[in-house]
Amino acid sequence: MIRKKVKTSPIHAPDLTLLGLVILLLVFGVLMVYDASVVESLSLVGGQYHYLLRQLAWVGLGLTGGFLAFFPDLRVFKALSLPFFVITILALLFVLIPSPFSSQIGGSRSWLALPIEIPILGSLGGQPSEFAKLGLILYLAALFTRRKREGEKNVRFLDFLFPTALVCGLIILENDIGNTVIAALLGVTSFFFAGGALLQMLLLLPFAAGGLVFFWFFSSTFQNRIRLWLDSSIDPQGLGYQLRQIAIALGSGGFFGLGLGESKQKYGYIPEATTDAIFAILGEEIGFIGAILVMLVFLIIIYRGFLIARDSPDDFSQLAAAGITAWFGLQTIINLASLTGLIPWTGITLPLISYGGSSLVVTLVGFGILLNISRFTKRRSIR
Repeated sequence: MIRKKVKTSPIHAPDLTLLGLVILLLVFGVLMVYDASVVESLSLVGGQYHYLLRQLAWVGLGLTGGFLAFFPDLRVFKALSLPFFVITILALLFVLIPSPFSSQIGGSRSWLALPIEIPILGSLGGQPSEFAKLGLILYLAALFTRRKREGEKNVRFLDFLFPTALVCGLIILENDIGNTVIAALLGVTSFFFAGGALLQMLLLLPFAAGGLVFFWFFSSTFQNRIRLWLDSSIDPQGLGYQLRQIAIALGSGGFFGLGLGESKQKYGYIPEATTDAIFAILGEEIGFIGAILVMLVFLIIIYRGFLIARDSPDDFSQLAAAGITAWFGLQTIINLASLTGLIPWTGITLPLISYGGSSLVVTLVGFGILLNISRFTKRRSIR
């Protein structure tokens, strides 16, 4: 008679399927960044490898960070969750203060540039909001775990609300709508994974409505994106230009694509073709079938992440793994949904694929933590 039995071991090999798929997407992302950036790189610096070399440097930093996050005892992340969260809050505050170390790019004052020179990359810097998302996940995981150990049957609504509102408030002051939405959703999903009561979650609806009203009256960027989403023909040479070119790129790809390196839209037609809109170049070159296969890889990674969360050895690891997986999944879904016009344009990167520094580095650190947790999961076998 065959019986299902769950056996546990203190430590074992990490989830090699997850690791392999992350590396696969990372390598494919580097290829796509080079492909999409050749024209812009030539016009900017006169050489075709400018963006490729920078992306490879960020990949190196990210893999180093992920490697360092893979080995520590899981209790280390719990102990460091509060200090890390406080540091990210201070960094979010710092970029709001006009100084030589903070800058405004693309209408968003969210960039921090430190006086540290790194070969190829130049000044060391990035977006604190990217690290704040990981900081929020780990802090809420530690906080909810402590509440459970104190005998709380349900996690407290205010425990989730205050840190989430703090992070979202600081990010929206930077005029970064995309990362504000991601941070808010991460707070809600962390609260849900921790067992938040349904009635408490319904209390979030007035806050969500209030946030939309605030955005509408105080953010011209938000107003423009909503209007453009409702009518894509508005300002075709201005606000609507990028989305129209993205639609042309995706439509040109057909079922099988034009072939790698054969994109027409990368010749200066799509703004930010290497970052937020890189999936458009991908769809143009490898077509509908290729794009579906890439999305399938994303789905398998998300599935493996939630399996790790399900089998995690303790509450903190479970909440951290679920939060990191939700972060990866939400950012992927929102990027693709905004690219195809299902939701208003958000301006966030596609994980592991888009060109970018802080986003790529912190994502790889997150996967390092997730793979670390996977070494301690309950091992399931059939006997």
